[in-house]
Amino acid sequence: MRTTSRNVKGVAICAVLAIVCAVVALVFDSRFGSVTADGPGSLIARLYLPFVRGVSQPAHTSTPTRTATRSPSPTPSRTPTTQPSARRPWPDTSVGIHVFNDQLADYVNDAQFRFAATHYAGTQKMARSAADRLRAINPNFLILHYRLGHALGYRAIENGCQPTGEWLLIIEGDQWVQEWPGDASVRENWFYHWPETSSTRLLNCDWGWYLAELNDSAWRTWWQGEVLRQVRANDNDGLFMDSLSVPNYLGADRYSPALPPVDDAFERAWATRITAWLNWLQTQPLGDYYIVPNVGGWITTRDPTDYSPADGVMIEGFALEADQSPHALEDWILEMNRALGLIAQSKVVIAQTYVAGSQERMYALGSYLLIKGDRTYLNIEVSDVPEWWPEYDIPIGRATESAGTNIANLYDGANQVYRRDFDNGFVLVNPTNPWDGTGITRVVNLGGTYYLAQTSGGGEVPESGVPTGSVSYQAVTQVTLPPFTAAVLLNARP
Repeated sequence: MRTTSRNVKGVAICAVLAIVCAVVALVFDSRFGSVTADGPGSLIARLYLPFVRGVSQPAHTSTPTRTATRSPSPTPSRTPTTQPSARRPWPDTSVGIHVFNDQLADYVNDAQFRFAATHYAGTQKMARSAADRLRAINPNFLILHYRLGHALGYRAIENGCQPTGEWLLIIEGDQWVQEWPGDASVRENWFYHWPETSSTRLLNCDWGWYLAELNDSAWRTWWQGEVLRQVRANDNDGLFMDSLSVPNYLGADRYSPALPPVDDAFERAWATRITAWLNWLQTQPLGDYYIVPNVGGWITTRDPTDYSPADGVMIEGFALEADQSPHALEDWILEMNRALGLIAQSKVVIAQTYVAGSQERMYALGSYLLIKGDRTYLNIEVSDVPEWWPEYDIPIGRATESAGTNIANLYDGANQVYRRDFDNGFVLVNPTNPWDGTGITRVVNLGGTYYLAQTSGGGEVPESGVPTGSVSYQAVTQVTLPPFTAAVLLNARP
């Protein structure tokens, strides 16, 4: 759910925080080893900012002047609608490592844009002119439109939980437009109320959106029409539905009023809402486009949500939440198995995480290789400038075995690690965790000589459009795998 700010103030804040993070990274003492040449790497903070823009009205005016008189028609005309292209196919990921980027800055130069167009399968959240620019280089470049999956964006939060900041924005054609259609246009029955017997809208205190009542037919009709118009104006291939999880899984105390932290009836009712919402969207014109919700880490054990009506999902925080923050072993197994369940149905899975350390990157890559099917993508995200990590260049071939729907099928009991074989090598993963009591180092004798991929450098692609990282291959007969590490080994040196 990473977003970007359209105001200078937000950019300045980001710059200051980036400097702070860099200083922290220099003094961060990594506690565990790595099978790669570099150490575990730096600590990178995750920072989310809402889409906002400045307006000339007082901060506490509740009705936006620009769109206050708009009708709640399902398809109001704001940007001329172009005929949709046939949605572009998802590239086959059976061989190699494939990247689907979260979003790209529109200010990067031609060399960086060319790099993105020729190295990524696609991205999301792009203006039409930027999309056209990318597709002039790669006509099959996929782009998803960004919308909240179960909410309506309002205004940025100030002073604790007051939605009095700038208006939240989304893309329509070449414009960033206000998501809120105006107080005169919204209908009270569009919103979910809490308690359910009250008339109190539920406000998210982090991101400034109101939770929608997904079962309301008027909401469904209006929202589907709005999004369809925008998808067509943007020439998108599909829709990224952010934050589409049972609401209290996003932080029960991050709403006003607060939600119950645990409530089986509430959670099951919301899981049913989400699945019914996805099913309904597939029956609408929007269903002609890919529908890809963000399901978060998907590691809440009691989560009963069925995402199978969607065309795929993004798993955000895949394998790790951040540097030195791997999932607990049980959570890692749950996340892998839920992903495998969709991959077995030929669904798209975008595995995205926010790490920079070489140990963490290789661990994310190894976890990805364990589950990878024919439409499975990885993204290690630190910036909206194009990134490229040397791990992506490891020439892994086609898998010769599959976990099916259970990661246990890849467990190597003799060495107590997970292993998946490919036609030119194999991957080993030790997902034990030093903080949940399972952490243990494994030493694996390989029974022959193989070539261990070791990485150096990488990150943001410079203005030259030439990435800075490299991969070397060390001949080994044994590898040591500390907790939350992975190794990619090839049969022959590339």
